[in-house]
Amino acid sequence: MVEGDVGSFDTRYERLTGYYRDLIVRGQLKPGDRFPSARELSEKHGVGRTTSGRVHGTLISVGLIEHRPGVGTFVLGPPPEGEREVPVLAAAAREVVDAFDAWRARSKPQALTDAVTRLRDALG
Repeated sequence: MVEGDVGSFDTRYERLTGYYRDLIVRGQLKPGDRFPSARELSEKHGVGRTTSGRVHGTLISVGLIEHRPGVGTFVLGPPPEGEREVPVLAAAAREVVDAFDAWRARSKPQALTDAVTRLRDALG
């Protein structure tokens, strides 16, 4: 087994999540706009329903879109100016940091250790 930093592996899920997050933050998708369903994302981008569902879940969890049962999914918009973090995202990030600390007690891959240290510092 080779150890060391393996770099970044962008998945379709990460690329799609980033793509739609950027559209919302830049204002190309505005608050109130209808957001594509998971099925529509699957068809449009040629990804599986699991991937498109994860994109939806992530954007919902960071407060950029909301799903209204029986109605559809809609853009909420970017966080207000000056708002540092979305509370749901901060809670999830803290959970990751705590889980990492428990895991780190067993092994220490340096790249992951450094990344989580930066995340911990950013969260305060």
